[in-house]
Amino acid sequence: MTHRTTTADSVASSRRGQAALAWVVLAALAPALPAQQQRPAPPERVARMVLQADSAGDWATLLRLAHPEALTRFRSLQAFQIQMLGADWPETEAMRSDSTAQARWHRTRARQERYMLDSVFQVPTVDSLTRTSPDSVFARWVRGMRSAADSTEAAQPRRRRPPYRVVGAVRASDTLAYVVMERPVEQPLGPLPEMFRDFPHETRQTDVMVMRRRGREWKSMLDGVGESALDLDAEMVHEE
Repeated sequence: MTHRTTTADSVASSRRGQAALAWVVLAALAPALPAQQQRPAPPERVARMVLQADSAGDWATLLRLAHPEALTRFRSLQAFQIQMLGADWPETEAMRSDSTAQARWHRTRARQERYMLDSVFQVPTVDSLTRTSPDSVFARWVRGMRSAADSTEAAQPRRRRPPYRVVGAVRASDTLAYVVMERPVEQPLGPLPEMFRDFPHETRQTDVMVMRRRGREWKSMLDGVGESALDLDAEMVHEE
């Protein structure tokens, strides 16, 4: 009888010890877990991740870090730009006097419009683009521009702009922050013409990325994203 009682006491004591150890472990972990959950990446860190993803053409990461309002705004901007390609523009004096230049200008705009709809956004019309989800519009644009840039560089290397460097962030409120970015300005090669010698030349370009809090996380409004692709887009519009 004494042996059974001793065994039962030992089991109960062992269980109490295990329970106490479990509470110690949980007590040690408890402060760390909420701390990790309550510490989302600050705006400047999110901006660095956005710039890195943009440089690599990583559209999946850009989508994850983008604020939904930025994506909706991006879709509206793309639809507007394509509408402008198909709109009737006022003719310049040079075009009125040169029918060949006028015809070439119309062909270039029509070719660019079809390229953006068919190859980049993969939709038949601008109206279809406005009804496509903002996430899909942005992802297709990044992939399309990246593919076009790679093709262009394969034929002839293009000069890329120096990347932005994040300087810091200013928080306007609990839900709004401004991340300051800068990069060196490419200087012209060779001596400047005499008429520009006294003109002030900027050596640094500064820009701001707007960040908005969504839930617990900071999201980017995508300011300054895709500039290299925009340069390529301009080259396509003016090709002859």
